[in-house]
Amino acid sequence: MMPRRSLRNSGQGLRAGCRFLGGGVDEGHHTFDHTGDLGLEVWARTPERLYAHAAEALMSQIVEAPPGEPELQVRLSLTGDDPGDLLVHWLNTALLEAEVRGAVWTRAAVRGLTPRSLEGTLEGPKRGAPGQVMLREVKAVSHHGLEVDLGPGACRCRLVLDI
Repeated sequence: MMPRRSLRNSGQGLRAGCRFLGGGVDEGHHTFDHTGDLGLEVWARTPERLYAHAAEALMSQIVEAPPGEPELQVRLSLTGDDPGDLLVHWLNTALLEAEVRGAVWTRAAVRGLTPRSLEGTLEGPKRGAPGQVMLREVKAVSHHGLEVDLGPGACRCRLVLDI
């Protein structure tokens, strides 16, 4: 399977993936093959947007959802042992909350981010709404092969999704 790159132009028109602001690629994601699983690489300018976009990118691997106003919202306060553990905990909690609430998270916001804690919000429509296309089940986000770089202006992570 070829890597899948998704593009978005300042949030208008194209589906999740990259945002082009001021002529450069500020954030985005693509998938890559990983021994029976699915790899996901995400990038953004700030750590907060990296974590938020990682949740949006994760959900875009499960369901294609048309743009629209969110019907459901959940606010989360999470901790982790380090930035990588926190990212995995955030994403696995997004998966769990989507399953429990019957939601498709299409928007995420992270604030109050420290190396060991975050405050975040997930929003989106109910699962099964008109126009949604189910792509695959993602069971969990793994610590295996996890890479997180929170360098100024060029944050990125590589994750393995257990499918």
